[in-house]
Amino acid sequence: MLAKVTIIGRPNVGKSSFFNMYVWHKIAIVDDVAWTTRDISEFEYTDKKNDLTYILADSWGLDFGSKDDEVAEDIISRTKDAINDSDLIIWLIEYDRFTDLDEKVLKLLKKNNYKDYIIVANKADNEEKELESYSQAWKGELDFFPVSVSHNKWIDKVKDFVAKFLTEKWLNYKLEEYDENYIKLAMVWRPNVGKSSLINAIVWKDRVMVKDMAWTTRDSIDTKFNFEGEDFVLIDTAWIRRLSKIWTRNVENWSVMRTNRAIKRADIVAVVIDWFEGIVHQDLAIINDVLEQKKWLIIVVNKWDKVLAKPWVDKETMMQRYINYLQEKIDFLPWVSVIFTSAIDKKRVWEILKRASEIKKERQKRVKTSIFNNFLEQAIYKHPPTGNKKSHSPKIYYWTQADINPPKFVLTVNNPDHFHFSYKRYLENRIRDNFWFEGTPIIIEYRGRGKHAWKVK
Repeated sequence: MLAKVTIIGRPNVGKSSFFNMYVWHKIAIVDDVAWTTRDISEFEYTDKKNDLTYILADSWGLDFGSKDDEVAEDIISRTKDAINDSDLIIWLIEYDRFTDLDEKVLKLLKKNNYKDYIIVANKADNEEKELESYSQAWKGELDFFPVSVSHNKWIDKVKDFVAKFLTEKWLNYKLEEYDENYIKLAMVWRPNVGKSSLINAIVWKDRVMVKDMAWTTRDSIDTKFNFEGEDFVLIDTAWIRRLSKIWTRNVENWSVMRTNRAIKRADIVAVVIDWFEGIVHQDLAIINDVLEQKKWLIIVVNKWDKVLAKPWVDKETMMQRYINYLQEKIDFLPWVSVIFTSAIDKKRVWEILKRASEIKKERQKRVKTSIFNNFLEQAIYKHPPTGNKKSHSPKIYYWTQADINPPKFVLTVNNPDHFHFSYKRYLENRIRDNFWFEGTPIIIEYRGRGKHAWKVK
């Protein structure tokens, strides 16, 4: 289970800056205007030094009386909810002053009997200020840590304490690693699309045998299940469901990081798009990330039920038109599988799992070198290697499949620099025509021979 640590304090004490320095990412909004951060920013932080992962949250600045009392009350209420949902509180103050608002924060903690919190005194930029800060420590009543966010000093001491505290509470969660028998599937989409119902349609059906179902937003972030004899794990499903419950202006940046993390941990990535909204820039950014990491790719077009609800629609015609539209948008991905689904009606959602199983087999397929070289001779005969401005005499001697998952083919050539960039695309298309490799990118690499042996392209 992922533990949660929340930062609280009065406005403008440096919570957002502390949060950003702690996780080493610029996530929270930093400004000198009070109440800049009215939202909860959350980040899954992995402490490599202490070998554990937990959620760090940045809360609102607590102001117990202002011109806008309605907003202040809402902030206090939401912060209380965040505190109640946390395993440890980091209370941030300034090293050299304790204001009336700080006193009210202390009363809030004591009144609600919040015991698991520590004090962090910010702006202690040197040893003199560090010593001065201990006047705020109240004779060791609480664990106390002077820090300097602007100078990145002593924050590691806070991290070490948090790690020790969570470990002693048996909250030292670690991301699980899965063996090659599992099909690791991540279903991702751009922020605010809200397709968690598609995941629910998959894992809440009788045909799926769930092993470790993430029933709450604080439980395991992965969901293991078995479908038709194959072991699957849905990556980050609990966190994807959690997105709809987060009230935050930073949700876009946060969810992009979550998406990137899910792609890294997965084997197959299903990018979910809305039929009516189509492919947009953010979808293409996600797809590019999948391609850069050489993952298997499925495009899931959701809300198919709303299309079929129109009586004049011809299903096959509409599907083909949409596939043509997708090919115009992503014509560099002719090998991608496209699946039309309806999360509401639970139609065709099983196709995602079936296709993922098929892609796994394609990803691990290996072709014998002798067969490949025979194929290569035919491909070269039909279309000899195309040269570029540097040379008109590119030559291929032989090639072999060097790796699987993803499939990688190495061609031994006279000089990699002599080949026109388009010839790799020609070879890839011929490979797919003859050996399929559906749903997975293919790596083609030129390696020089003789004096050009050091060249790889």
